[in-house]
Amino acid sequence: MPPEWFFQVFTMSDDVLYEVRGPKTLFEMTRPEVEELLKHTETVVIPVGSTEQHGTHLPLGSDTMQGDDMAKRLIKKFADNGVAITATPTFPFGISDAHMKFPGSITISSRTLMTVLTEVVQSLYHHGFRKFVLLLSHGGNLPTLRLLANDLVLEYPDIKVIVPDWIPINSAAYPQILNSSRPNDEHHSGEGETARMLAYTPKLVDMANAESYYMEPIMDPYQRKPYPGSVSTATSGLTVKEMTPYGVMGSPLKATAEAGNKLYEVITDWLYKVMKYEFDL
Repeated sequence: MPPEWFFQVFTMSDDVLYEVRGPKTLFEMTRPEVEELLKHTETVVIPVGSTEQHGTHLPLGSDTMQGDDMAKRLIKKFADNGVAITATPTFPFGISDAHMKFPGSITISSRTLMTVLTEVVQSLYHHGFRKFVLLLSHGGNLPTLRLLANDLVLEYPDIKVIVPDWIPINSAAYPQILNSSRPNDEHHSGEGETARMLAYTPKLVDMANAESYYMEPIMDPYQRKPYPGSVSTATSGLTVKEMTPYGVMGSPLKATAEAGNKLYEVITDWLYKVMKYEFDL
């Protein structure tokens, strides 16, 4: 018999299984609503996440959920400033090979990711979208998304594609926002990511089972600086389980939803400025 938590059901008001949170995305619109939307915008955000382990306290879909949350916040930010944009659902699979020693993680190849997203963009292009944001919601997808953006603009010269990397902006805000005594060492499933998940879906954050683990500097891929100059490397490297037994890089124990909302504000404000500049919105 599975444990009791396996059968737990999360209910909303009146036992509704789904509620729209914030502005509608493309996924939540009717066809007539999309037709009307296309009269006012050519801009669409395509968040790209993952399904991978996030320690002992966060769900495997954490990256994907954060992608949905970022997209919603962006739509609202633009709407508050009189500009219409939209977003697709977050693509839930990515380059997660380093996490495969933990159960439940799913990884796909760069080639597969590029093929699927290319066909998504082709469909959206067919309907009239011309400005595309490939929104990073899992760091491991960044090299593939950059390559894809280059391929897409070669195939469709009348489109613009951007891949904004908000992760350094987010990390730079950690010392001012987080409670951690080691804010620069908070990475995967650490205080920052846990705070963002508490801000979005606290029912799925199991703080009672949260574990902390700070990697030794020699093991920490975030501390390794590139050799001076311009060097691109490809290596299998260490798996996440070899770097951290719990799948956590940092300490989630002091995470708060308040800090998560502040981090989302930093991220959203930066993305808003990037999109306004790049797309002349």
